[in-house]
Amino acid sequence: MKVEDLLFIAVGGAAATIARQIAEDAPAPMRTLILDTDDAVLQTLTPAAGLSATIFGAKRLAGRGTGGDRSLGSGALRDDAALVLSQIGTPRLAIVLTCCGGGTSGAVPCLLEMLRNQGVATMTFATEPFAFEGADRRQCATVMLNAIASASDAFARVPLDSLLSEAQLSRPADEAFRAVAQRLAAGITLFGSLLAHPAFIAFDIERFLRLLSGSSGSGLPCTFADITCSGADRAEVALQALLSSPRFRPEGVDRLANATQVLVGVLAGDDLRLCELGTLMEGVREHCREAREVLLGTSRLAPAEGALSVVVIAFSLPGADIAEKPEVLLSEGGKKASKRKTARSTPQLGVVKDRFNDVEHTIYHGQDLDEPTYRRRGIRLNR
Repeated sequence: MKVEDLLFIAVGGAAATIARQIAEDAPAPMRTLILDTDDAVLQTLTPAAGLSATIFGAKRLAGRGTGGDRSLGSGALRDDAALVLSQIGTPRLAIVLTCCGGGTSGAVPCLLEMLRNQGVATMTFATEPFAFEGADRRQCATVMLNAIASASDAFARVPLDSLLSEAQLSRPADEAFRAVAQRLAAGITLFGSLLAHPAFIAFDIERFLRLLSGSSGSGLPCTFADITCSGADRAEVALQALLSSPRFRPEGVDRLANATQVLVGVLAGDDLRLCELGTLMEGVREHCREAREVLLGTSRLAPAEGALSVVVIAFSLPGADIAEKPEVLLSEGGKKASKRKTARSTPQLGVVKDRFNDVEHTIYHGQDLDEPTYRRRGIRLNR
């Protein structure tokens, strides 16, 4: 993938801080756009290679924040849609980051809709507030997380609590917050380097884009973890750290072991050995026995001399995070009858999931008319 085909977009003040961290840590500049309504936030960001910032919603908010109002964030972006699109340009893939809980994240579903209309594939990372921030803020974030997930091609929900170790919880708050920003920035940086700067085993970006385009309207849920380590046994250490990462176990469920498709990205210098790749891939495949495919890619951008960096992204099926809920139906006599929704057959990755739940497909002359025409006729869409 060409560098200009990839764009990283950070929406909101907290995401802007992480974007600045990415600009500092990235081995090579990644084209980055920061979007916010608050001019004061962007004034604090120092310039960096590949980094640009745009204030939107000035007519509505006069350069101030949204005050936690999600509708203001959405309306502000729609006010300046043309300006934002001119800054975005024509990438093939946009990696979007936002931190939910405030009002600016309300602009993200609108942004994703605009990107989809432009034919840009999207992969969104959205953070969930710390548990100590309270039920109200977490409830606000949940509403936005669900809306963002529906508008994304692929969606990673990242609880901030999962980015800190037990030891880091006892550190000063400012130091802990920097650790969170660095941890999230590291994973996104590794993923961007894998796409934009492939090495001798190039990640199949066309297959990845087809995967994202096929998920339109459903939002592929994914989880990710990354690790950087050194030493003679660095591959074994990295493998064990990734397989046991709490980020793959939200609510005690091992999302990596149950993933349907897994991406493994490896960044190292000229000292990378084939046996290290074998250790990583064999270990991941053994752990992910449900996965239909485990893809490998390497990058020529080494994190540091003697270091090995690995990022693993695990994709689930659309709707895998939605709990089964009972529904209430009326019987012929008008009395309420409780019935549990039956699960529909789950589509394979890369196949569009229709957006009508619990209805029979329309079959005409042996063709499923609920499946998009371009799928039935084998027409390839360029993104």
